[in-house]
This record gives sequence, structure tokens and C-alpha cells, in this order.
Amino acid sequence: MASFAEVDYRVHQIVVPALEKIIKNASWRKGHSKLALQCKSLIDSLSGPPSSASSYPPDSPDSSCSAPGPLSNLSFLESEAILAPLIAACSSSFLKIAEPALDCVQRLISHALLHGEADSSAGPSARLLAQLIDASCSCHSLADDSMELLVLKTLLTAVTSTSLRIGGDSLLLIVRTIHDLYLASKNPVNQTTAKASLIQMLVIVFRRMEADSSTVPVQPIVVADLIDLTADQPSVDGNVTQFVQAFITRIIGDIDGVLNSRSTTPSNGFHDRTFEPTTVESTNPTDLLDSTDKDMLDAKHWEISMYKSALEGRKVELGGEGAVLAMEREDDDEVQIGSRLRRDAFLVFRALCKLSMKTPPKEALADPSQMKGKILALEVLKILLENAGDIFRTTERFLGAIKQYLCLSLLKNSASPLIIIFQLSCSIFMSLLSRFRPRLKAEIGVFFPMIILRVLENVSQPNIQQKMIVLRFLEKLCIDSHIFVEIFANYDCDVHSPNIFERMVNGLLKTAQGHSGAATTFVPPQDAMMKLEAMRCLVAILRSMGEWMNKQMRIPDPHASSCIESISGNVIISMGGLPLENGNIEDPAERVDSETINGVSEAAVLEQCQDYELGLQEGISLFNRKPKEGIQFLINAKKVGDSAEEIASFLKSTSGLSKILIGDFLGEREEFSLKVMHAYVDTFDFHGMEIDEAIRAFLHGFRLPGEAQKIDRIMEKFAEHYCKCNPNTFTSAGTAYVLAYSILLLNIDAHNPMVKHKMSADNFIRNSRGIDGGKDLPEEYLKSLYERISRNEIKMKEDDFAPQPQQSACHTTIFALDNILNISIDKYGDKTTETSEDVIRHMQEHTTKNARKSDSVSCSAKDVVILRSMMEVCWAPMLAAFSVALDQSDDLAVLSACLEGFRYAIHVTAALLMKTQRDAFVTSLAKFTSLHSAADIRQKNIDAIKAIILIADEDGNYLQDAWEHVLTCVSRFEHLNLLGEGAPPDAAFFAIQQGELDKSKKMNPSILPVLKKKGPGRLQQAAAAARRGSYDSAGVGGHASGMITSDQMSNLVSNLHLLEQVGISEINRIFAQSQKLNSEAIIYFVKALCKVTLEELRSTSDPRVFSLTKVVEIAHYNMSRIRLVWSHIWNVLSDFFVTVGCSDNLSVSIFAIDSLRQLAMKFLDREELANYNFQNEFMKPFIIVMRKSKAVEIRELIIRCVSQLVFSRVKCVKSGWRSLFMVFTIASYDEHKNIVLLAFEILERIIKDYFPYITETENAAFSDCINCLIAFTNSRFSKDFSMQAISFLIFCATKLAEGDFGNKMVASANNAPSSTWIYKGKKTNATRLADKDDHLLLWFPLLAGLSELTFDMRAEIRKSALQALFDTLENYGHIFSLPLWDKVFDFVLFPLFDYVKHAIEPSGENMQPEDFENDSSEPDQDVWLYETCKLALELVVDLFVRFYDMVNPLLGKMLMLLTSFIKRPHQSLAGIGIAAFTRLISKAGSLLTEEKWGEAVLSLKEAAVATIPDFSLISSDTYLADVIKETTQISFGSSTEGSARYTNEELEGKKARTLYFALTDVRCRVAVQLLLIQAVAEIVNMFRDILSAKNTIVLFEALHSIALHAHKINSDNELRSRLIDLGPMTQMQDPPLLRLENESYYLCLTLLQNVVRNPTGFGETEAISLLVNLCSQILQVYVDVPKIWHPASAAAKQVRPLWQIPTGSSKRRELAARASVVVATLHVICEMEANSFKKKLAEFFPLLSCLISCEHGSNEVQEVLCEMLDSKVGPLLLQACSNLQ
Repeated sequence: MASFAEVDYRVHQIVVPALEKIIKNASWRKGHSKLALQCKSLIDSLSGPPSSASSYPPDSPDSSCSAPGPLSNLSFLESEAILAPLIAACSSSFLKIAEPALDCVQRLISHALLHGEADSSAGPSARLLAQLIDASCSCHSLADDSMELLVLKTLLTAVTSTSLRIGGDSLLLIVRTIHDLYLASKNPVNQTTAKASLIQMLVIVFRRMEADSSTVPVQPIVVADLIDLTADQPSVDGNVTQFVQAFITRIIGDIDGVLNSRSTTPSNGFHDRTFEPTTVESTNPTDLLDSTDKDMLDAKHWEISMYKSALEGRKVELGGEGAVLAMEREDDDEVQIGSRLRRDAFLVFRALCKLSMKTPPKEALADPSQMKGKILALEVLKILLENAGDIFRTTERFLGAIKQYLCLSLLKNSASPLIIIFQLSCSIFMSLLSRFRPRLKAEIGVFFPMIILRVLENVSQPNIQQKMIVLRFLEKLCIDSHIFVEIFANYDCDVHSPNIFERMVNGLLKTAQGHSGAATTFVPPQDAMMKLEAMRCLVAILRSMGEWMNKQMRIPDPHASSCIESISGNVIISMGGLPLENGNIEDPAERVDSETINGVSEAAVLEQCQDYELGLQEGISLFNRKPKEGIQFLINAKKVGDSAEEIASFLKSTSGLSKILIGDFLGEREEFSLKVMHAYVDTFDFHGMEIDEAIRAFLHGFRLPGEAQKIDRIMEKFAEHYCKCNPNTFTSAGTAYVLAYSILLLNIDAHNPMVKHKMSADNFIRNSRGIDGGKDLPEEYLKSLYERISRNEIKMKEDDFAPQPQQSACHTTIFALDNILNISIDKYGDKTTETSEDVIRHMQEHTTKNARKSDSVSCSAKDVVILRSMMEVCWAPMLAAFSVALDQSDDLAVLSACLEGFRYAIHVTAALLMKTQRDAFVTSLAKFTSLHSAADIRQKNIDAIKAIILIADEDGNYLQDAWEHVLTCVSRFEHLNLLGEGAPPDAAFFAIQQGELDKSKKMNPSILPVLKKKGPGRLQQAAAAARRGSYDSAGVGGHASGMITSDQMSNLVSNLHLLEQVGISEINRIFAQSQKLNSEAIIYFVKALCKVTLEELRSTSDPRVFSLTKVVEIAHYNMSRIRLVWSHIWNVLSDFFVTVGCSDNLSVSIFAIDSLRQLAMKFLDREELANYNFQNEFMKPFIIVMRKSKAVEIRELIIRCVSQLVFSRVKCVKSGWRSLFMVFTIASYDEHKNIVLLAFEILERIIKDYFPYITETENAAFSDCINCLIAFTNSRFSKDFSMQAISFLIFCATKLAEGDFGNKMVASANNAPSSTWIYKGKKTNATRLADKDDHLLLWFPLLAGLSELTFDMRAEIRKSALQALFDTLENYGHIFSLPLWDKVFDFVLFPLFDYVKHAIEPSGENMQPEDFENDSSEPDQDVWLYETCKLALELVVDLFVRFYDMVNPLLGKMLMLLTSFIKRPHQSLAGIGIAAFTRLISKAGSLLTEEKWGEAVLSLKEAAVATIPDFSLISSDTYLADVIKETTQISFGSSTEGSARYTNEELEGKKARTLYFALTDVRCRVAVQLLLIQAVAEIVNMFRDILSAKNTIVLFEALHSIALHAHKINSDNELRSRLIDLGPMTQMQDPPLLRLENESYYLCLTLLQNVVRNPTGFGETEAISLLVNLCSQILQVYVDVPKIWHPASAAAKQVRPLWQIPTGSSKRRELAARASVVVATLHVICEMEANSFKKKLAEFFPLLSCLISCEHGSNEVQEVLCEMLDSKVGPLLLQACSNLQ
């Protein structure tokens, strides 16, 4: 053989020594001489010089000679020449020949000198390598320990090598070889090495498959974690482990750095028996049963049937491709898998499954040594499944292999009597369940009952080892919190699947409770161990459920441990998911240096700009890390001004600032940050914007911070500023504040995909009820808000540079605002009412739907509602298990597990709002504390107390009503702890009956000395605590009835020392941590604490104040919450303090009030912005207790507490002024003079020293101050209080007019630069204060209060108040606007006269006798009132006249008031009204316009008509009887009943009284009309020149109607006769209305004569006509007086007498009375113009003739008549005669 052209030096160094050893050992053996010659020839060729000649046969093609071979840098022929002797040597079956050859092969592989793929069905090189591997594998049959290790080393090196690729048949051969070596070897070291080598190989194979790369880095396995020393090699010690670890590590290390080029060629070949790599057969369970394994499975035929049914059901899901693996039969030569790496992994996995199903002879079934192969295969499968990567878990081919081969293996091995096989089967099933369950639903549904439930439910013949394996398997399975939830969702909620979860829990319950009545072979330690393990499983299940719930609901898990073991077991191997190295190193990018610009001026400018930019960017960068330091840096660097306004502008307009940090900075509570925040908010213009639009604009520039208090401050200011910009939108800023929060929550609810049940518009409206000052906002407004928010999400601006979450954003947003605001959101909504049946039905539909999909076999539970159904299934068994064990067991491990179970159960049920289940667990645990029966307390009860405390600390947000049980336990514990410390009981300070303490002397004398030292009352307390009672009956103090024994007392003493294990600091932490409770939980906590406190205080002889002090503490801790939450807390605490403050126990009440004072002092330290009402709400308990308390000491204490609040926190008091003044107001009505005096002294000091603070931000506070002062004016103890209070009212008016505080308030309310104000009583810019509601709100209560004081029964107070009222109006009325004057007249001045004008419009028909009776008595009873009324009316008139320029539009109301007085059927009141009317017109007449004069004369006309006297009751007896009858019917309901009840005498008396009242009314009205005529005459005389003809005629019509009515009455002779018959009763002359008639006619003449004398061209003609008619009417009346009147029927005629009868004296007197009017009439006629007189003479002449012939009562008429005839009529007659002639 010629020498090789080129041989790698390494090849030469490795091959030649090996060949020499082969020659040495083969030369002397017969049959190996040929091998020795071949080796010598090869050595010569390798050692000789290079030659181009070839000694190979000439028929070899050139291509074969030149083709590359598997050896480095050698051709195939050269490689074959070198490897052929090695192959032959390995196959020689002679140890000394095979050993050097095998070692040479291993060294060639480890040095990467062999490359290519070993495949017997591929090309020549591949076949050559396959032969080499086959030869290497054959060496294991030599049965030598050293050779076995060398074989393992060579095969592991081959598989690990990255240059030599082992796959297909060669890989299966290697696996089979190592497997056989493991079984055949007698050396424990070799067995361990073979096992470790096999696992290392398979790990490499599957990891390369996952990475799809042969060069993926590998790590050596950890042998110590891998080998189970007790399973099959009990004699293997640590040295063996170290040896094997070094063996594996050295091989992996030798290969680690070698990377060579690879080539992949397709391969075909043959395979045999188990490792046959040909086509995956479409086998089914029936075919497999035909094998030799069938006998073993006959006993489990039912299980096989179940499995067959399950697999048949999978056909549709797998797309109908086949029966088991869903594949058509493929070629027998090859498995159709594209990737060779996947194909190799598949073949190996299938081979291992078949190995695990191999059944040894029956006699070896119970011998582990005979089952080594099966155990090894199962262990390897376990490791592969535990570390399966994504491809293994998701590829359909591997899943099919699991279903076809592995599941069948589990089916066979799960029934094995060998514990190690059962344990491995369970481990494999656990891996399938934890890692493959999404695609193996049907299989898991079969195997879980078969493997797990079968063991758990086996009560009759339990196997302790199997049960312990299953229990530990379940406990380990609970590490993955998703597993049992998905099991419940996919099986218990599926009607076609077994109730796996429910059966599992019940099985665990049976195991935990033991086998009652069943004989077992367990020894007590085994039974206890099994029960404990079952208990731990139940706890682990609850823990798993809680962890899953915490993840879904974003609840921080308080039980999470810092280190969690991997579910994959002890082997830490990863076969997938590692990043791959590409082997390339990128060159660094080239750097290009730029030249610097050298221009001087340009450089200077650039440097300046750069410095500024750098400084600004540095400041921005610093701000984005530490906002406060960044702002200070920018101020110092002159990049921004130092004023709050400039900084606010900078934050709003500068880009690059973190929006999140802007929000954090604005939300700080420091003074400077608050100023900046206020200035920032004030930069927004919200005028005309809806509140949701304002929120959108407001949140555009920053993100709300992460602290609730910061958000609270920002939203408070936002609401205030919005109300300033839109003052008429809401009644207060508090409305905008609450509505803004509602909008933010609605925005989250409407646009977060995690919220499944969206809030409806009706829900939004219902949630917003009563927020507008106790009223509802308009429903249409709220609906529009809801629609806008639902359509358009309010999005907060994100940081431009902040990374945005891709998946978790929508998942966490719903919980973000709740965490920030500490406000609780209802996460379930209406779903809490959903029954478990509905949930299960929903899950069934969901499961059925997913089962039809080929890519989703089982559903993945995500809705936490599924846990409710799970808890409904398992809570009762778990409660029974924990309760029984806790009650009966004293084992510390069992007790610890039970208490832990209680904790997790309470956590889950509380978070899921399962009230019944939660209360059941909490109540049971509370009972186990035995605090209600202290004598029975043991160590486990102390542990229960610790568990209760831990639950309160961890799950406080979800306990809700269960807080009452927790706090009851805390109260009882504190009671016992106080007893143990020997401190005096609370009853020593707070008990009502101190005499009860003496009862302790009568106690049982057998009292231990340790209790005798406790002090008074200690024995009684101890006795009460020692009595045994039930949990519900004992109360919070642990009191129970019954006698006590010395044993109980002895137990109590020892048990009190046990309580020392629970530190009082742990108890206090419950209350200190209350500030971390969410907004909903804190309400439940406060309610429960208040309830427990009331229970403590219920006893009058033994009250306790522990919880009361804690109420004060938690109020202190939680006062910093946002105001929206705090208001809800205070609603509860307020009622509580009222209840306790009104307690019958004075000491307790004092303690409560003092506590309330302390809280108020702290609360006032919190800043309150304008228009908020928080302080007022906080201090309401003072008001209610002040009003309800019967104890003088409490009321005095409240006053002193309030005074201390004011004097120490006066600058902080805002809306609290209202409550303070209300307290003083209540005190003013107190029955004890000392309280009234004390309250007034404090009020006096407040007004004198702190008046400017009263109305600094609250308008209503001023009103309350006024009301308080008015209340003191009504004090019945001293007039000095009243007078001084009035002086303070005047002081308030002076301050208000001077603008000492109104200036600030109005400016704050309007925030407008153009607003004007009155200062020092001076008018500026024609102020219209009607636009300022604050002005009206300030003045009105003061004036109204003074108005009310005018009704005081004390004359001094009444006069002082009246004087103060009108002095105030006169002095400061010039600053009032018309609307304010309107309110003043309507509600201040006019109400002064309400009492005297309550019946201002009685009519003649409706006037009742009682009215007259009352009116007649009024002058005698209320003289003082009418005097005040007269004065007040005059003052009102004077006030109106003084400010007529402003109040002239109110003239109509003024005239209506005066007219109402005139109409009053009371002469004095009417006279007052007429005098006031005259006063008004006389002073303001010159100011009245024509229109106003018209209103005045119409009012007079109305009054004249309304006061006409009614003689109907007097003139007609019939009408009088009808009135009597009608009043009787009104009184008794019917005329029959009325007539029966009244006798004739009574009716006559009633008739007489009615007639008297009618006469009184007539006289009153006549007098009023006479006064009215005089007033009109006076007005006409004063304003003769001003009155227009139109208004004069209106007056004439009014007076003419009076005259006509009077003439009618005077002409009624029958009425006159009746009046004469009544005699002195009438007090009227005859005729009755003669004076009224004469004065009316006379004034009518005057009015018309004025019109005629002063012609204006308007109404003159009408006036002349009226005047002529009036003169005719007057003369006719006079002429008709002497005539005799004959009453007759309508047809009768009056007969003229034959001679004139002389007139009687009465007629003459009447004529004399009428003479003056007739004379005036004749004078008017004489004064008429000649033409007019001539025209009207025909009308006057008959009357004049009658005057000549009639009798007269006075000569004056005759004289005037003679003069008129001489001067006027005579000349006309003579002229007429001359004309006739």
C-alpha cells in the first residue's frame, strides 16, 4: 500500500499507537493474522513518504478516490483504509484487540477528526461511519468492566459530538446498547454510568430537537440529583456519584469547544425489534393487547375499555386522520418527519415507551431487580416529560406518540404492584397533567380517576405507600395554581366528564378523617402521617386556588414564599428556549469625527445657545428624576421664574417633562407645590365647557399621580376652579368634585375590556343621586354625560419616552385607579348573584364549543367566578376537616396545617364575596380561640388567636361583616391581657355604680394569691373571665353566668400567662394598618369596630373603653384618606359618636366628646378649599349631641371644646363655622343660664376678635352667625344678652358695608377684574350687586333677622330691633341693587305687617261673625303691636321715598301693602294705612311719573270700592236668617242637625250677635271711607297741578261710586226706619251716610272743576259733561229730600197733594246738611262759561225752579240761587225775550 498523500498529524498520533497494540495482541492469535497484516500495512502507509501512486484496484473510479471521507482531510478510500482495521478489531470479540481499537475510535471522535452522519442507508461515508458505530456497540458483549466504561465513553462521545452526527438506526442502536449494558452489567459503577450516560444522551437529543440545531450548547447533568440511590443501587455511595459526575463532565468538556462543518444526507436502512425506526404503525390498543403483555392487563379490562372509548372520541378532534395517532399508513421505510432531529427524538421516545411496556416473566413482577429495564425507561421518560420544550408539547406528532404509546404504558404500569413503578407512573402522569393538559383532555379524564381517585377513594383496603405517593403528588401538583382550576373547569363543569375535583376533595376528606369503622393494617404513626399529608393536600389546594385568584384579580399574595420549588422535580434541566449563538462577531461601527466650526461670533452664539439648551435639558432630566430638585435647579439657572404662575406655565408648555412626575409634583402637599398646582389649574379656562370636556382638557398635560391624597388635592382644586368658571352649573364645588370621580370611574368601566358587565346609564344615574347638595342632578344631564363618556374615552396623555405595555395594559387598568384612590370598585357587579349552576352551565357550553376545535381541546379558565363554584363544592368538606382536626388533635403539625387552611379558605371566600362561607370559616376559627371561655385556653387556642390576627392583617380588604368576629376576639383578648397584667379595669373609671365593686368581698375565699394583688375589682373581673360560656353568649368581655370553681381559677391563672405569646403590638398593628385598607373595607372595619364598642359600653356596671379608644385611633390613622372616602367613614363615626355622646354613663360620654374634640383638632389642620362642606359635616356630632344630651356637663363640655377649636385653629376653620354657630344657637335656648352665658361670652369674643375669618370662604357661615345672634336676642334670662346681640348685628352690618370681608369673598367667587365693590359706604361705578349672589346672601340674613326681632314681646327689644333695621337700611341702602331691594321689601319689610294683615280682603258675603269678634278685640289686646306697626309703616314709607330712584319699580308692591291696610275691616289699621298712603304720595308725589300716578290713583280707587259699607244683613231679616242658617250648616254639616242643636233662644242670640257685628263693620267702613276721602282731598290739594285729567277722572269715578252708594243707602227709608228702630245700638244718625255722601259729592265737584279750570286738551269735554251731570244729580237729590215718599208696587202712581205739607225737623236738618254741597254746586254752575251755561240751562232750569219752590233748611241756598238768577239766568231770559220780539 502506498503512503497517503496527506495525513493529519493528530490522526497519525492517535491511529498508529492503536494499530501497534492491535498487532501486538493479534499477531499471535490464530484467525487474527490477517488483521495484523492489515494493520502493519496501514502503519507503513501512514509512516511512509507521500506518493501519488495508488495501490487501489484499477477499476475504482476516480470519483471514489477523490471523494472526501469521514476522516479529516482524507478521501473516502483513505478514510476507509484507516477505519477498516479499527472496525475489524472492534468486531473481533477479543478484549485486548477490541480495546485499543475502541479507544482509538473514541479519541478520533472527541478530537473531531471524524465528521459526517452515521447512516447505513446513505452514502459510502455514512455507511462507513454506521459500521464504525455498530462495531463500537458490539464491544459491550465482551462483559468486561473497563470495556463497558470505554463503550459508554465512546458512545456518549459520539452522540455528544458536534462533528459526528448520530441519528436514525445508529442512535437507536446506541440507546439499545446502553440499555442492555445497564441491565447486563454487574458493576454498580458501570450501571450508574450507563444510566447517567443514557440520560445525558437523550437530553442532548431532545435539546437539539427543540433548538433545531446540532451545535446547541449542552451542560452536563447533575448526577447526584438524577440517581435514586434507594431504587436499584442501594450500595452506591457518594464516591460512585463523584466518579460518574466526573465521567460525564469530562466527556462533555472535551466536546464543548469543537465546532465543525456539518453535512446532512437522507438515510434509509433496516431496523429490528424494539428500536425499529421504520414507519410509525397505525396501531391501536387492540393490537397491543395481542402482544405478550395481554395477560397482565386482563384484570384491568374495564380501564382499557375506558381508554379505548376516550381514544375513539379523539378521532374527530384529530381531524379524522386515523384511529390513534391520526396518521395514514406511511412508507415502511421512513417516518415522515421533515426535521431529522425531530425524527430522531420521536424514534427514541417511541422506543422508550415500548421499553417501558415490556413485561418480564410473572415471577419477576414483584422483584425490582427483574424490572430494571422498565424502571429505567420510566425514569428516562419522566425526565424527558418534566423538561419538555415547546416543540415536544405542541407538535402533533409527539402528542400522538404520547397518546398512542405513553398512555398505553401508563395504563399498564399504573396497576403494577411494584411501588417504584407506581411512583414513576404517577410522576409521568403529573408531568402530563402539568405540562400537556391542554391537548390531553380525554386522556387526563381517564387516568386521573384511574391513578389518583382510585387510591384516594380506596377505604376498604388502602395501601399506605400508594396513598402517600398520591398525596405527595397532589401537594406537589398544587404548586401550579392553574392546574386544579382548569381541572374543575374542564371536568367538573362538563356533564360528560367525571367530577374529578369534587371527588378528589372528598377523598382527601375521608383520608384526613381516617377510616371510621374499617379495620386497617396501618400502625398509628402511619395513620397519623397519612392524615397529616391529606390535610396538607387540602391546604395546598386552597393555597393554589388563592394564588390563582390573586393573579387574576391582581391581589398581592401575602402567602407567597421567596423561593418556590420547580414542579419539574429535582432534575434541573432545560431542553428549550435558550438563545442560539450565530458565531459571528460584528465589527464595531466606524466613528467619524467632525471638525469644529472656528468662526468667532458664530461660535459664541452657538455656545450660548448650547449652554442654555444644556442647562434646560439638565434641568428637565433632573426633574424627570427628582421633580423638586429639578425645579430648584431651573430657578437657580434662570431657566424659569420663581413664581408659582411661571412654574405652572413651564410645566404646562415645556416638552420632555415626564407627565407622571408632573402629576406627582402637583399633588404634593408642601406649600410651594400647592401654590404651583393652584396656579396650574387656574391657567385653564373652563368657561362654557361641560365637566367631562374640562376633565379631558385638564388631564391632557399630565397623568394623575399614584397616591390617593395627591389625586384628592388636584381634583379638589379642579372642582373649585370649574365652579368658578361656571358658577351656575352646580350648587357647590363638592358636587363637581364627586361627579368628577364618578366620571373617571365610568370611563374605566366603559372602556376597559376586563370589565365584562358594563355600568348602565341607569346605574350611573342611581350612583349619582343626592350629590348636588342633597338633590339630584337632572337626569338628562347625567344621561348625556354617560353617552359622551361611553362613546369617547378620556385618555390621559402618556410620556413620549415611556415604554408602553403591550399586553398587560388593558389587564391592569381596571385595578389601577382603585389602588391609587384607595377606592373600592365592585369587581363582580351582578355576577355575585349568579348561581353555581349557571356558572357550570356556562362552562359546559364553553367546553363543548372548544371540544369541537382541533386546536383547542380543553378550555383555559380565566374568570374568577369559576372559583366560587369550586369553593361551593369544597368549602364544607374542608371546614369539616379543619374543624374536627383542630378540635380533636394536639399535634403541632396538624394544628399548623389546619390554621393555615383556615387562613387560605378565609382569603379565598372573602375575596370572592362569599359571605356565608367566609363567615362560617371566620366564626369557627374565632370559636377555637376560646377567648369566651378563658379557663379552657390551651396552646392551640393561642395559635388560633395568632391566625386571627394574621388574617386581619392580610385579608382585611375582604372581610366585610366578618370584621365583627375578628374585632370581638381582639376585644376579648385585650380584656384578658389587662386582667393578666393586673391593671385596674375600665370599670374603675367608667362604671356608673361604684358600689358594685364591694361584691368582690363576697367571692369564693379560695382565691389564689396571684389575683389578690390585682387591686379592687380584679377578683370580680377574674371570676367573670373564668366562667365558661358559649361564643355568642359571652359578650366581648367574656362574661358568662354560673358559679366558678378553684380549678377554673387555677386554669385561668396559668392561661393568662399563655396570652403573653401574643404581643400587644400585634393587636395594635391591626388598627394601625387600617389606613391601608381600601375604601370599601375601611367602612366595614369602622362599622364593626363601632358595633363592638357599643357592646363593650353596654354594661353599666362594667363598661370597657378599649374599642372606644381604638375608634379614635383608626379615625386618626385614616383621616389622611381622600375626602370622598373619609366622608363615608365619618358618616359611620358621626352616628357612633352621637350615640356614645348621649350615653347615660356620664364618664363615657365625656370621654367620647373629648375624643371627638381631639379628632376635630387634627381634622382642622387639613386645608379646606372654598365651597366645600367637609368641616361642617365633621362637626355635626357636636350639634346633635348638644341638642339631644340631657346632661348639663356634656353640653357645657361641648361648648368649651368648640371654643378651644376656634381659638386654637381659627385660621383653619372654614365651613366649620356653621357647626360652631349652630352649637351656640342651641346653647342660647338652653334651660341653664350658665350654659347660655358661657356660649354668649365665647360668641362675643369670636365676633370681636375673629370676625374676618367667619366669612373668609363660606357665605353661609355669616348667615349662621346672624341666626346665632338672633337666637341670643330671644334669651329669656337677661335683656342684656338681647340688647348686646342686637348691637353685634349692627356691628356685622357695619363690617359688611365697609367691605372688610365681602371684598375678598366676592372677588374669590367671581374672579373677575372688572368687578366693583362698595367700600366705606361709598358708591363706585354704579354698582349692580344683583349680579353677585354673595352680596344678597350676606345682607339678607342680617336684615331678615332684625325683621323677625320686631315681633318680640319685649318692647325694648322690639323697638331696638326696628330702629336697628331701618338705620341699617337708611345708612347702607344706597349700595343695594334693585333685586336686593326687591328681596328686602318682600322678605324683610313686608313681613313686619303679616300679623296685622292676615285677613286683608274680607268680603261682605264671606265675613264671619268670628272675624268681627276678633277684630273688635284686637285694639284692646294688641295696642303695642299697632303702635309698632304704625311706626314701622311710616319708616317703610320714608325708606321707600328716600331711595325712590332705585326702588321706584317696586311702587306697585308698596301700594299693594298700603291698600291691604286700607281694606282691612279695622278702623285703626285702615287709618294707619291711609295715613301712610298720604305720607307716601305727599313725599314722593313730585317724583311720580304719569304711569306711577296712574298706579297710585288706581290703588285709591280699588281701596274705595273695597271699603264700601254693606247693609245687606241689616236691611233684610230674610237674608240675615239665611246667613245664620248657612253658618249652622257649615258648623254641623246639615240644616236638620243644626236646627236640632240650636234652640230658638240660641238662634235669636246668634242673630243678634251677627247683626251687631254687621253694624260694627258698617261703622268701620264708613269711617274708613271718610278718611279715604280726606286723604284724596289732601292729595288733590297738594298735587292739583301735577294730576292729569285722566288720573283725576279715575279719582272722580272712585269717589262718585262712594257717593252713589251713600245716596242709595240714605234714600232707603225702610233701612233708615230699621236703623231708627235699632236705637243706640247703631250709633248712627239719620240718614246714616249723609256726611259720606256730602263729602264725596263735594270732592267730586272739586276734581271735575280742577279739570275744567286747567284745560290740557285731554279729557276736558268729558269733564264738562261729567260736571253738568254731577251738578244735576246733586240738585235733584236736594230737591227730592222734602218730598213725601210713598212705598208702592211697581204699578202704583204717586199722587200729588193738593197743598204743600210743611217739612219736619229731621228733613230740615237733612236739608241744612246738604245745603253746603248745593251751594257749591250752584257756584260751579255760575262759574261755567256763558256758552256752556246757555247750552246746559235747559237741563238746569227745571231744577232751579224746584229749588225756588221747595223748602230749605238754610237761607244760604236761597241767597246763592237768587244771585245766580240775577246774574246768570235773568240776562239770558231777557236776551231770549228780546230776540223773540
